[in-house]
Amino acid sequence: MKDKIKRLFEGGTYLNSREINLGGVPYGMRDVLMAAPLIAGLNVYLVGGTGEGKTQLATDLAGFFGDSSCLAEGRPDFELSELLKQLNLGKLRDAVSDRDLVELTENTKKMLYYVDELNRCPPIVMNYFFNLFDGKLMHQGRVLRLGKDGYSVGYASGNIGNGAYVGISDVDRALKDRMHLIVKLDDPQFCTTEDDDGSIFENKKDPRATTPDTGRDCSEDILDLHKAFRERQVPAILPVLGIYLHKGLDYLESTRRHSKRAVADVWPDINGVKQDTDESKIMPLSKRAVISSMALSQAFEMIAESRGAEVKDSAQMFLDTLKLTVPYSGVLAPTFVHQEYDGDAYAAFDAVMERIRRDITSKRGDLELAIALADEGKPNEKLLNKISQAGRDGKWLSVRRYLEGLAKRQRYVMNLGNLVNLN
Repeated sequence: MKDKIKRLFEGGTYLNSREINLGGVPYGMRDVLMAAPLIAGLNVYLVGGTGEGKTQLATDLAGFFGDSSCLAEGRPDFELSELLKQLNLGKLRDAVSDRDLVELTENTKKMLYYVDELNRCPPIVMNYFFNLFDGKLMHQGRVLRLGKDGYSVGYASGNIGNGAYVGISDVDRALKDRMHLIVKLDDPQFCTTEDDDGSIFENKKDPRATTPDTGRDCSEDILDLHKAFRERQVPAILPVLGIYLHKGLDYLESTRRHSKRAVADVWPDINGVKQDTDESKIMPLSKRAVISSMALSQAFEMIAESRGAEVKDSAQMFLDTLKLTVPYSGVLAPTFVHQEYDGDAYAAFDAVMERIRRDITSKRGDLELAIALADEGKPNEKLLNKISQAGRDGKWLSVRRYLEGLAKRQRYVMNLGNLVNLN
């Protein structure tokens, strides 16, 4: 595993030596943009202005996958059939209908799908990419899995679609949700360092991206790493935090149904929404977003282990990876981002997360003890009341219900085991 991860980190010519700290461990941008998402099989949307290395990243990725990569150019008249379907004119004589002439191309077996300048497509064309980034294809009434051995990954480049760039459309929130990581490459915390810039200016004479190095095909390594990733056990604290972010953040204390989702069309500009809490600042995360962040945190742990480092706190790692999945996903209230943070989504996200982290930290000890007891089929009412008071609505009620259900399931399994032993 160590050597395979090392090849992902070192291969290609994309240069960016900036480091970010996740879960107490430093990671390079090649870890963030390539190694971790490839290990976890996560889609990546690279946004930002021109000249930030998006195209070079695409060519490096194509080199990693060799003949198992498929690149497309986003444009207003794009159709997915250009990539995945073709006409078999040899069947023309025997075909009963046009449908009989359509067959799939070899591209359906490829592992990497990269769409350059995604949001130069109008919204109706972007809809074609929903299934592609979900790793599937609808063909003649059947759902077919793209890729090899159940593995495919999608990358896209584009701009953020906020009116700052010409000739583009914003990406639909549902499509953003399928892009598991969204990283703004020209943001100061992710962009190249001055040393990187100097090295590029000193040594690169051709402004165009280099061609893919097909001699660096790592596709089998990536499949092996992904298999090892899928065999890892999810830390017990992560589903609890996921429920809090998916259900707990939905809670509104003073509205009729206590739910952001129930008033999503007019949120946050309605009576009863508190302006000094997350109630007016962030929507609950989708299940896909929670799973993406959990997976990403596990991939980062694999990378750390391959280098002899240790992630001591899986919950902290999970919360840190949210910065790579949430700020541009569409869950932050636009008025909050623009009015309070001048359009800086990362700064707005940090402000929201500061309160969320405090809330989680205040209950962390109780949560871990409650998880351990529930896993033994022993719910503790006093402890559960410290997490969320019985009979009262609140942000932590969904977590309490999960822990009660976990304890019930574990008791059932243990009782079933006892019955089997008696027989």
